[in-house]
Amino acid sequence: MKRLKKAGVILACLSLFAGLLAACSSGNEKAAESPAANAANNTDTAADDNPYKDPMEISIAFWDVEAEVAKMDKDPIMQQILKKFNIKIKPVNTTWDDYAQKIQMWAASGQLPDVFAIDAVGTQYQRKWVSQGVVASLPDLTKYPNLAAYFEAPDIKGLAVDGKHYTIPRRMFPSVDWSALDRLVYYRWDLAQKAGITKEPETWDEFKAMLDAIVKADPEGKKITGLTASQVKMIGGLFWLYGNPVATSDGSGADFKWIKEDGKFIPAVFSKNALPAIQNMKDMYDHNLIDPDIALTSPDTAYDKFASGKAAAMIAGGGFMNLDQHIYTKRWANSNPNVNILDSVKVLKPLVGPDGERSHAIFKTYWSESYFSGKIDPKKLDRILALYDYVLSPEGKALLTYGIEGVDYKVEGDKKVILDNRPRIEKYPAIGFLKDLVAYETASNYDMNSPIISNEDIRQEAVNYIDWIMNNTKIPDYDIRLTYMSTPAKDKFTVFDHDDLLNIMLSKDSAEQSWKKVVDGYKAKGLDKMIEEVNAKAKEEGIE
Repeated sequence: MKRLKKAGVILACLSLFAGLLAACSSGNEKAAESPAANAANNTDTAADDNPYKDPMEISIAFWDVEAEVAKMDKDPIMQQILKKFNIKIKPVNTTWDDYAQKIQMWAASGQLPDVFAIDAVGTQYQRKWVSQGVVASLPDLTKYPNLAAYFEAPDIKGLAVDGKHYTIPRRMFPSVDWSALDRLVYYRWDLAQKAGITKEPETWDEFKAMLDAIVKADPEGKKITGLTASQVKMIGGLFWLYGNPVATSDGSGADFKWIKEDGKFIPAVFSKNALPAIQNMKDMYDHNLIDPDIALTSPDTAYDKFASGKAAAMIAGGGFMNLDQHIYTKRWANSNPNVNILDSVKVLKPLVGPDGERSHAIFKTYWSESYFSGKIDPKKLDRILALYDYVLSPEGKALLTYGIEGVDYKVEGDKKVILDNRPRIEKYPAIGFLKDLVAYETASNYDMNSPIISNEDIRQEAVNYIDWIMNNTKIPDYDIRLTYMSTPAKDKFTVFDHDDLLNIMLSKDSAEQSWKKVVDGYKAKGLDKMIEEVNAKAKEEGIE
């Protein structure tokens, strides 16, 4: 029955996704009516009729945007789009380490750039930005048909505040099943075989036995460690899967999901299933199955360790695209020219948990959002929304994904045939920035016709993996409305579970003692009050 329910949910999500795509492309007439399409297609428009005749500078805060803007002069597609919209981008740099702090500081001091990127949905400061006019509300989107269609997705439409939208989320997937791609574990199968392992792991015990064998055998004499991570905030996306998968979160502190346990709703992080998952993690660390330097590891260091054989496994975001780019292209291809990477590196399929189920990390269909300064000129916001509309249009998607028709690909029937197999990021180094600024839309890259994953073997493995996920994993029950719900105590409450897990992992106390301290700390911050308020409001709203 649960399998049928899941199938129904998947079909509904896929139907919705198909509908959105149809809405985006329902006749190129609609797209042609949008300002974005006019800018893209009417290159001979008279200057007086051009809505973008006045040059405009747009300040954008995005991760490592200075480096991205520096690439734009070498990118003919990016130059074409900037020229058509008559804009110049002023970079306002943020990094993965400082973006949240910088943006909150700029918001408090009235110095926000025109556009900025952050994962703030559900946070107290995001609610303050909306109520105090720190961020601008979006106008009626009828003028931007592709963008309007994008907002029909349920978990995006549900973000409206009193009927108005204040953000454009970066959608990644058509359904939460695809979240499995955002916390992949790579492991060195070649080293496992050298250590005597003959079967790819399917259970937690088998996975731990494989890591133990590799670390003890150290096949290449490199003092190999166990599991590392590209970012510490990734670790909950693996360790909660040991019987408590609904506890997985995106690391923002406000993404915690709720389940019903013993007759009331509670954050899944505080479920009775939490301690067994924590104990499993603690045991792995204490038995040298986790890199002892995991807390200090940067993304590049983690990728280097794994690719060079100094770490047996690695948890990372970005799915197979990062396996292709950060492992294969940047680190593997030159040093192992005659070795098929997939003979040496495998992607761990979700393991069978203590409940007998295979579960994967669960996030929203989007991650992070674009916000616009409350001081932005309406004409500038119009220009930005037109740009976003174009990026989401069928023409924009094709250009930024496949390149230039007739040069990089040709159309045969309903298929795009690749003419130039060079990675698009090499030929057009800045198009990834423009795509990511608007929406990640990574599901479209899991297609054998897509050139985003440059290595065809990895591309095929990626397609096979998501098919396997759809047919073999379970999404537990939870109600996203409780995550979005606002109550006085909940609005002030954050759960940075990755910090809690790391502290427990490194603590000399037992898992049980450490977890009790964590729970007591949250109780002191109002956990019980929040649970009381959420249950009362859920009852009022008929959520059971």
